[in-house]
Amino acid sequence: MISRKNIVSLVIGFMLCIALFRFCDSSKGKTITEVKTKVIKVTDTLKIKGDIVTNYKKVYVKKIDTVLVYVDVKDSTTIDARVYEQPIVGKRSSGIAKITTNGELLDFSAIIECQDSIIERNTTKYIERSQLFLYGQYKTNNQLEIGLDWNLRNKVILKGGVGYDASNTMPYISVGIGIPIF
Repeated sequence: MISRKNIVSLVIGFMLCIALFRFCDSSKGKTITEVKTKVIKVTDTLKIKGDIVTNYKKVYVKKIDTVLVYVDVKDSTTIDARVYEQPIVGKRSSGIAKITTNGELLDFSAIIECQDSIIERNTTKYIERSQLFLYGQYKTNNQLEIGLDWNLRNKVILKGGVGYDASNTMPYISVGIGIPIF
């Protein structure tokens, strides 16, 4: 029969194990910061930068349906044209407009560089959770044990338990530590 003194010893040992596990647990985790650059549509009014360009480059253009093909040498199927390159600028952008004309507008293109971007920082903190396991065990030499296993964020396992040896009629306290091997 278990005496009152042995029951008190088992309860005190069990409480000490719980206090030890609570003391060893800390709230550390790892933080991951993701940085994303988002491009948004921006309306910008472009204006001519400086004076209007009057210098031009003479080119030869072949008009096939709605497509213009620039060629190096003049022949009977080409059109004499002029290409003007006009710098343009806005509040958030700048670029160059290319205008091809022979008196009527043949082609217009612009290369515009925008300097707007939105950078989003998303910080996520991951906390590896600890887990507490309750176990009971009976050994063949007539020992009965109950205890706790505390898995500290997959780094270490702390064990603590109280037991009763029926052959000696004595309570005992057991502690242990486990480390991951692989």
